[in-house]
Amino acid sequence: MKRPLSSLIPEPEELSFKLIEIDIEKIQKGKYQARTKFDKEKLAELSDSIKRNGILQPLIVQKTNENFYELIAGERRLRAATLASLTTVPCLIKDVKPTDAAVIGLVENVQRSQLNSIDEANAYSKLIDEHNLTPKDLGLLVGKSRSYVANLLRLSKLSEKVRQAIKDEAVTMGQVKPLINLDQQTQEKILLEIINLNLSSRDVEDKVRGI
Repeated sequence: MKRPLSSLIPEPEELSFKLIEIDIEKIQKGKYQARTKFDKEKLAELSDSIKRNGILQPLIVQKTNENFYELIAGERRLRAATLASLTTVPCLIKDVKPTDAAVIGLVENVQRSQLNSIDEANAYSKLIDEHNLTPKDLGLLVGKSRSYVANLLRLSKLSEKVRQAIKDEAVTMGQVKPLINLDQQTQEKILLEIINLNLSSRDVEDKVRGI
């Protein structure tokens, strides 16, 4: 059942957290992780930093039963800690409604600029659908402007191949943005030209204008 924006904002007395060290093997991946791609090189760098300095910001989890916890925010830190051969990680335990976990995880990723445009757009779309939000409402939650959110949501018009190319960093948002209003077959034809001919954003704009 969809809930209004006000229900996603916790009351002051609900913001209490309990910080403890938790065995990594007891932490299960969250169901609402917006991030789908993790850069191996950057993950290794974070792992080296953790070996030297420890984890500077705790993960956020919620207890699922007596022995296990579900990860709400901090999957990148958890993966890096595993690479660093840590057996425990510092965690903040927070009891939240299942759908609110998506908001917490998304806000952390967006604020840290760790999501590619496609993952961010997919997460926005899911939150808008589940919580009946407007782009303006969602922008307030994640600290972005209404126009920023609305522009990302337009990425749903891109074909799956184009979206995957963005996720793979084969092309940039600027290069494919002019393709949004074209049919998907034409999008994919121009996508190949962008990659093979290294077309700039201006080149793509000119090509689309010609079409």
